[in-house]
Amino acid sequence: MRRRAIWIALLLMLSLISTGCFGAKTPEDVVEDLSSNLNKINGYKSSAVLTLQMGSTPQEYNVEVWYAKPTKYRVALTSKQRNITQIILRNDEGVFVLTPHLNKSFRFQSGWPENNGPLYLYETLVHSIVEDNERVVNMADKQYVFEVKANYSGNRSLAKQKIWMTEDFKPTQAEIMDNNMNTLVNIKFNEFTFNPTFDKDAFDKDRNMTSAITAVPTLATNGTPLKQPNDQFGVIEPTYLPKGVQQVDIEPVKVDGQRVVVLKYQGAYNYLLSESRPTEASVSYEQGMPLDLGFTVGVLTQMGENRRMLTWELDGVEFQLKGDLPEEEMVKIADSMYGLGGK
Repeated sequence: MRRRAIWIALLLMLSLISTGCFGAKTPEDVVEDLSSNLNKINGYKSSAVLTLQMGSTPQEYNVEVWYAKPTKYRVALTSKQRNITQIILRNDEGVFVLTPHLNKSFRFQSGWPENNGPLYLYETLVHSIVEDNERVVNMADKQYVFEVKANYSGNRSLAKQKIWMTEDFKPTQAEIMDNNMNTLVNIKFNEFTFNPTFDKDAFDKDRNMTSAITAVPTLATNGTPLKQPNDQFGVIEPTYLPKGVQQVDIEPVKVDGQRVVVLKYQGAYNYLLSESRPTEASVSYEQGMPLDLGFTVGVLTQMGENRRMLTWELDGVEFQLKGDLPEEEMVKIADSMYGLGGK
C-alpha cells in the first residue's frame, strides 16, 4: 500500500512538470486562447505610461488608447516633459495626426496600424506573441510572461521583448530590449478595459481637436509675455550624420511667401532637410503613416522605390526630411535634433 502511494505521488509530480505552471493548459493552449480573445473582443480602452530610454534623457509619455472594431482608433500621447498632447486618429475619413495646441492636422490615406503597429496597441502585443514560434511562456505572480522577438520597422536595435498579461489576457507591462538585454522601451498599463462603450463622436476629428488642447506656457522665465512666433527662426542642424554623408549647403528660400531654410546633404545618401513655420492648419498626403519619433509623432510618406519623406513638427517649427535615406536613418536624424536651439 505504501509503495502504491509513492507511485501515485510520483505520477502527480510528473503531471505537474509536464503541464508547467499553467494548470491543465500547455503554452500552446495559452497562445491559442490569447489569439481567440483578440478575435472576439469588440474594442478596448487603455491607459499607460510609456518610457523611452533611447536618448541621453529618458522621455515619458502618458498614453491613452481607444479602439472600436474594426478600424477606429484614437491614441493620445502626452509628453510629461513638454505637457503637450498629440493624437493619432483613424476613422471613416482616413488617418490623422492632430496637434491640438497648434490647431494643426495631417491627413493621409494609410493602412496604419496594420502595417506599423506600435507597442502601446494591444493587437501589436498579441500578434508579436502569436507569430513568434520561438516564444517562451512562463507564469509569475499569477501572470503570463511572454518572451518574444521584437519586430518594429525602422529600429533594428529593438531585438527582444517581454510582455506581462493577466490570466484574462489584459496587458500590465511590456519591455523592449536590445541584443544586450538593455531595456530601451518600457510601458506600464494603469488601466485596461475590454469592450467599453464610446460616445458617438469619440473618433470625430473636430471633437478631438478641441477637447485635447493642452495649455502651453505663455510667460517667459522673468514673467513677461512671450512674443508670438513668426517666420524668423534659428536654423536647427542635426548632430547625427549617416556615415559617408556631409552637409553641402544651407539656403533660405521663399515658398508661397513663407521663409523656408533648406539644408542639403550629399554622399552615401542624398537628402534635403527643410525647416519652416507654416501657417496652414491642415495638410493632406495621399500615402503615409504615423511614425512615433519618441518626442513627437511624425508622418512618413513613400515617394518612390528608394525615396521617402518624413515630416514632423516641434515647438511651431515644421521639419521635412526628403531623400533616399532608409527609415532608420531618418529617425536617427530627427532624434538628434530634439532639444536643440536654433543658430
